[in-house]
Amino acid sequence: MRNQRLWKGVAVCCAVLATAAVLASCKGEKKIVQYSQMYKETPAVIYIAPINDLSSRRALRELNDSAYNASLNTAVKHCYLTAASPLVNRGYYVMGPLASAQLSATESRTGKQLRNESIEDLYTGLGIDAVLFVDIVEWTNTHAAWTVEAEYYVRSARTGGELLFAHVKATKLLPTDHKGNPKPLKADLDFAERYGCDLETAQRCRLVEILNEYVLSDLPSGSRARVDEKERYVKSHPEYFNLRIHRDGSVEMLKSTEEGS
Repeated sequence: MRNQRLWKGVAVCCAVLATAAVLASCKGEKKIVQYSQMYKETPAVIYIAPINDLSSRRALRELNDSAYNASLNTAVKHCYLTAASPLVNRGYYVMGPLASAQLSATESRTGKQLRNESIEDLYTGLGIDAVLFVDIVEWTNTHAAWTVEAEYYVRSARTGGELLFAHVKATKLLPTDHKGNPKPLKADLDFAERYGCDLETAQRCRLVEILNEYVLSDLPSGSRARVDEKERYVKSHPEYFNLRIHRDGSVEMLKSTEEGS
């Protein structure tokens, strides 16, 4: 009997340790390590490049196909427009949408060239310290869940080096009624009414807005923010992770199976 209790205790301890290991793996390095180049360069001005939308669209065979494609297009635009807010809140100067649109319209380089070739002229000529690139990789959805796979990359205009990389698969879940029909949250209904869009589009727009906030708020404080020295030693997000926006509106980060792939 005593041995049974001992082995039971060992099993419980192992389960606790395994759970702790899984939770720990959802966190990345300390910020001073993860963002070492960013702390070194201390960028102040960030330009948000046009969204690189790689997601597939439906062939126009039915009316619903057109509505689906329009919903994705709206969500991509909303992703771009809401990327600035978390950066500003972290203390960075961000070029406004009009100035950014003018810059992208006169930019002769492709998105691929901006990512891989020298962009020092943006720093020397326009005072831009870094460029944020966002890729929308793919959209999927079920009856009561919407998922987007996205990639974030911040590149230094001074050195061309990487300041941030994050690959995220984010899912927004809705509660359902006794018949299994999705029940939008009040925030979803308010969003749809405010912007005059359907509830499907509201789900996608709110998903990318929350995703922007979660990913970009992990950055170190910018020059306009009050710096807390303890921040450098806080765990950052890993480069690969999954995000779940639960039925009650809460947000949870989960380990990604793609990490290191």
